[in-house]
Amino acid sequence: MRGLIAKPTNPDPGELAKWHFLAEAPERDARDTRVQTIAGALLGAALRNARVFLCLAHALARDGIRYERDIARVGSEDIAGLTRPVAPNDPIDALVRGRDDCDAKARLFVALCLAAGRPARMVGWWRQTGHGTQMLAHVSAEAFLDRGWLPVELTLARARLGETGDRVPKEDGGTWLLT
Repeated sequence: MRGLIAKPTNPDPGELAKWHFLAEAPERDARDTRVQTIAGALLGAALRNARVFLCLAHALARDGIRYERDIARVGSEDIAGLTRPVAPNDPIDALVRGRDDCDAKARLFVALCLAAGRPARMVGWWRQTGHGTQMLAHVSAEAFLDRGWLPVELTLARARLGETGDRVPKEDGGTWLLT
C-alpha cells in the first residue's frame, strides 16, 4: 500500500503493543462457538473447497461489515479486550453491528479461517510519524492457500482474494470505493 510499510523499524511502543494484541486476537476469537458455527456454515457452502471457503469468508468480512473508523463510530479507538473490557459478543460484534474498521474486519476474517482449520494471519501496515517512529495505520490479512500466502484486503469494495490494496482498481474519480 502506498506510503505504508509492513515491517516497522522503529514502531511507537503503544502502537506495537496494540499490534501484538491484534495479531493474537483471532486465535482467541476462533474458539468462540458462534465463530465456529459461521465458519462451519461457510465451509459447508464451499463444499469444503479451500479457495471457495476463503472467497466466502472474504466476502462476509468485507461486505458484511461496512467500513467505519472507530473515531467516527464511538469517538476513540475501540478494540475489544484492549481499549475496553471484553464483552461476550466481541468475536462477532462487528458482524452483528454491521460496521467497524479495518482491524475488526481482518480479525473476523482470520478468526473464521482459523476456526475452519485454514491458516491465516493479520497483517499490519505502518506509517512514518513526524517523530521518527511508525504508527499502525491499516490492518489487512493473509490466508495460506496451496503453496503460499495470499493478501486479503477487507476495506475496499472491489478487492478480490489475493489483491493488495494498491492493486485494487479505483473508481472513475480516482478514489477507492470503501465497503
